[in-house]
Amino acid sequence: MKLKLPQRMHYKHGAYYYVSRIAGKVKWLRLSGEYGEALRKWAELEGGKPSQAWTVAQAVAHYLAVSASRLKPATLAGYEENTKQLLPVFGHMLVTELRKAHVYSYVVKRGNVSGNRERALLSAVYAHLTKAGIFDGANPAAEMQFRNAEGVGKRYVEDGELAALIAAAGHRMKLLVRFAYLTGMRQKDILELQLTAATDAGIAYTDSKTGKDHLTAWSDELRAIWKAAAGMRIGSVPVFLSQTGDAYTSSGFKASWRRVKLRAGLGAITFHDLRRKAGSDADDTDHAQALLGHSDSKITRKHYRAKLVAVQPIEPRGFKPKRG
Repeated sequence: MKLKLPQRMHYKHGAYYYVSRIAGKVKWLRLSGEYGEALRKWAELEGGKPSQAWTVAQAVAHYLAVSASRLKPATLAGYEENTKQLLPVFGHMLVTELRKAHVYSYVVKRGNVSGNRERALLSAVYAHLTKAGIFDGANPAAEMQFRNAEGVGKRYVEDGELAALIAAAGHRMKLLVRFAYLTGMRQKDILELQLTAATDAGIAYTDSKTGKDHLTAWSDELRAIWKAAAGMRIGSVPVFLSQTGDAYTSSGFKASWRRVKLRAGLGAITFHDLRRKAGSDADDTDHAQALLGHSDSKITRKHYRAKLVAVQPIEPRGFKPKRG
């Protein structure tokens, strides 16, 4: 994210400078190569306090910049998506101006899970500013009593529904849907999977969310899907391609998936539900946990074991029920 710099601060050759005009001459004073430190020095030169120099937009941009190396790519991408709604509302405000009432009103108005995520990002930004000594006020986005309801997704795709999805899909998407169900892989990992991931032992890839290496062993059906998707291609190229023969983009895949599920009459099913079905159809929780790459079996049991299992009623003891 490009930083919006305050007046008289400029970025050049990897560092921030304070630019002023003295006796008709322009003077460039190097502040720092790090934005937070540069902003503190800028504030001193301007005669104000550091916290008064920051806008919420600058604070968020700074937080994402310094966190880029430690956050998981999926988390960072989620945060950047959150800013699209958050910054048009609060971006122009100074960090000292934002109040808990502003954030509360925002979350209530958003009325969805995204509102919770956006509040959480704001809270993380303010916590970072406090830790860095840039802001010394109360965190206006700290955990609050109210939050929008987040229903635990437990949608189980029935076998007939999966068959309907496959029947409604074109050749390329059929392979992709079958592959998603057999492996339980995340959408992002499937779309980025390359032919070089194939090894003698199975399909080796790095989970985009956890960063952990994963190996899915071959089965006869999985080998057949891989061979059909790869065709005669070799090398570092995507396994699954769109109708145009190019790699799927995120938006392009969403559009293709939407067409498939609408044709199947299953508009409410998400692609992630295929991952849940894989976890639910696994032999047991241990198998599901290993398949999905979860470090904690509680996550597997709570979110990915959604298939209802019939329980036999007890046999009556000590009495004989009357018949008729």
